[in-house]
Amino acid sequence: MDNLPLSPADMELLADMVANRVADRLANQRRLLTRPELAEVINVSIPKLDTMIRDDEIPVIRVGRKVLFDPHAVIQHLATQA
Repeated sequence: MDNLPLSPADMELLADMVANRVADRLANQRRLLTRPELAEVINVSIPKLDTMIRDDEIPVIRVGRKVLFDPHAVIQHLATQA
């Protein structure tokens, strides 16, 4: 590889490519959701979500008293139940 300096246009292109790659990685990271966030994602009310939790209709992650959800696991689980 040549050790030629990058032109300003090349540097701008490289910066854009790096920024796009970082944005893609952040978008693909798994993030746990709270009850209100999951209710919005699966389009149900919070009381309905609470019923689904109580009846073990969706997978939950408990951290102490806090209840969190992996949205990918919940959607996959609901799809297999349909």
